[in-house]
Amino acid sequence: MSRKHRVRKIKLSRTYNQRKSLIKGLVVSLIDSGKVTTTLTKAKVLKSRFDKLAAKAQQGTVHARRQIAASISNHQSANKLMDTIVPLMPKRRGGFTTIEKTTIRRGDAAVMATVKLAVPLPEVIKADKKKAKTVKKVAKKETKSATKKPVVKKQVKNK
Repeated sequence: MSRKHRVRKIKLSRTYNQRKSLIKGLVVSLIDSGKVTTTLTKAKVLKSRFDKLAAKAQQGTVHARRQIAASISNHQSANKLMDTIVPLMPKRRGGFTTIEKTTIRRGDAAVMATVKLAVPLPEVIKADKKKAKTVKKVAKKETKSATKKPVVKKQVKNK
């Protein structure tokens, strides 16, 4: 057997399952908001993972959609990646995200970075999300008021 010299995986001081879960969460946050602020090392791992998913999403097949949904465990984010984010970058073969160094974290002096999509999300989608939240709140209030039983006072007849 031969050794794989100079090939290392970034472990982020976590076990396999912890690392997998962390990266999934970062990918979902990036898809939902369009940018994520994290440490530089995590940003590099996130960029690599997201670029692979975006390249898979460019195939546009049902199989690719299901593979993406299985790998990030979030169907809404997988659909958003396939339906809104990737169509904004049809000719790109790579470089779907950019990393910008921002600050140094005060507690442990870790270099912080922001990972952004190469093409910003349209503002209409963000506005629709806010409208959906307000509609849900209004609907919740209406259902609460509808489920309350009206107080009925019995009339007592005096004889």
